[in-house]
Amino acid sequence: MHFSSKEQMRFLIRIQKKRELMCILGEVYGLNATETIKCSQELDALLNEYYHLFQAPTNKKKSSLPLKSVSNIFSKQQHLLLTAK
Repeated sequence: MHFSSKEQMRFLIRIQKKRELMCILGEVYGLNATETIKCSQELDALLNEYYHLFQAPTNKKKSSLPLKSVSNIFSKQQHLLLTAK
């Protein structure tokens, strides 16, 4: 299966939106709330799917964004979320 860098970026945006929602739910309901845990599990599933589609060694096509770059994107976004409060 072949994915473009646009598709990969769209997937990363989905992951980031889910992460932001999880943070909001954690603040509103608490980290142990059912809503927060369910959202966290959905985020885990998205991250696993991303890894299998774009980062797994069995994937014949090299990802245009290395895992380190993905980590940096999320670190910067997380920093922006924390400083915006």
